Amino acid sequence: MKVTVKNLGIIRDETTIDLKPLTIFIGPNNSGKTWLAYALAGILGSYGSDRYAQAYAEETVQAIYEPLDKAIADVLSEGNATIDLRQFAEKYGERYFNEVAGSAPNWLGRFFNTQLERFEETRISLNLEEQKEQLLQGISLYSRVRGATFGPMKTSLTIRKRRGEDIVKAYTATEIQDVESQEEQVEELTPTQQITEPIPPEEVRGRLVNFVTTALRRSLYREVHVFPTERTGLITGRIRKGILGATVNKMGQTKLNAETLKAFQGFEEALNALAKELNGISLGEQDAARNAIWPVGTFIAMLGHMLDISSMDQETRERTARNNKRIRRYMNLAEILEKQVLAGNIGFSTPEPDPRREVLFQPLENMNLEIPLQIPIVSSMVKELAPLVLYLRYLAQPGELVIIDEPEMNLHPEAQAKIIELLAMLVNAGLHVLFTTHSPYITDHLTNLIKAYELEDKERVRKAFFLQSTEAFISKEKVSVYGVHDGKVENKLDEDGFVDWNTFGDITERIADIYFKL
Repeated sequence: MKVTVKNLGIIRDETTIDLKPLTIFIGPNNSGKTWLAYALAGILGSYGSDRYAQAYAEETVQAIYEPLDKAIADVLSEGNATIDLRQFAEKYGERYFNEVAGSAPNWLGRFFNTQLERFEETRISLNLEEQKEQLLQGISLYSRVRGATFGPMKTSLTIRKRRGEDIVKAYTATEIQDVESQEEQVEELTPTQQITEPIPPEEVRGRLVNFVTTALRRSLYREVHVFPTERTGLITGRIRKGILGATVNKMGQTKLNAETLKAFQGFEEALNALAKELNGISLGEQDAARNAIWPVGTFIAMLGHMLDISSMDQETRERTARNNKRIRRYMNLAEILEKQVLAGNIGFSTPEPDPRREVLFQPLENMNLEIPLQIPIVSSMVKELAPLVLYLRYLAQPGELVIIDEPEMNLHPEAQAKIIELLAMLVNAGLHVLFTTHSPYITDHLTNLIKAYELEDKERVRKAFFLQSTEAFISKEKVSVYGVHDGKVENKLDEDGFVDWNTFGDITERIADIYFKL
């Protein structure tokens, strides 16, 4: 996917980024790497899509999608309609994503929670030519059913898309049966019977628009997960949706109930870090941390969801893994991350969700300890990587986009080399990964992984690598590396798979030069 960006924060010059399965942004602090990564998360994730869908439903945008508008009209007049979603994606898919990207100047200020930076001149556009087949395949595999009931007559609106089919069906009925029998029942009703009690037009329009735009978004990337730099502080608290009263609504905005915060103990440090990120709002204020930036808010929601996972949920995940090799691989990669990088096990303090449930760490060298270590007192490396372990074990699905801000944060150089091997393994297992970094260990070792992939006898060099797995070797065609500096974004991966980034070497030479002068 080609992404063209201009006038985004400090990045002023127009530049085109080739978004690959593994994409890396490198460069100095305050060069715009994180803003660029997060802006892509907003466009490709739910934040920008939901805002655009709302604007389209309210008819405040100029774009018109004729098949969608016709389906809305048919449901209102006839009580049922269909949309060929594959044909819709072929004709309008790229246009839709560009409409979302084009609307970014309207919401980036709130997305980044800043009133100082202006985005009127920001321009972001996408070329999906290389991803078209991926999008259409995702459309075929996509499945969803949504229903709602209105009024005393319980008039229902159901919208359905089955896996392996191209058609979205929308229909109304005056009585609701179970989901499986509803479609058959509706087919026997005349249009007059189906719309005995009309559904509000704005409801029909809003729900159909949301269904179709969500299908497009999730067919390109099934979900977008962001691991912000704040993760090491947030993981230390008992973050549960029920405790914090934190929910992320469909617009991607996090709400924290102030009264709940006051009753919650042991979480001040993490919340203060969050408050600092949110323009320094005091926790004592009535609306403390009301509006989190979207990456932080979704990360909190993801942690809360994982801490709500029950033993039944875990059993369901295990059953899915038995029939899905990629899910099993993600769970195995979580174990590799535990054993070979963290040297311990990540788990929960209680088998079932509980207000006191915590994330715990059991070091391998101290397996005889009766009580595992609480996350607040473990090493910064464990805090850094525990969320990734939990994500891989309980949530990861093929086709998701994972965005990590500085995965090397708090990691020893050896662990940094291991983490780039693991991230390459994630990509080879069907996830998309985008991360920012300052680490020369990561960029230098990436070249090794690319070179190893090109060898015919990969097994010969396997044991020379840190995780000793050929699955960490990655094709150069799957990788893009960009240097972000001086308001520019430039390709730094040459034809031989070498990352040509001089900043790290320049600093090393300067330090050595100072020594010799002394």
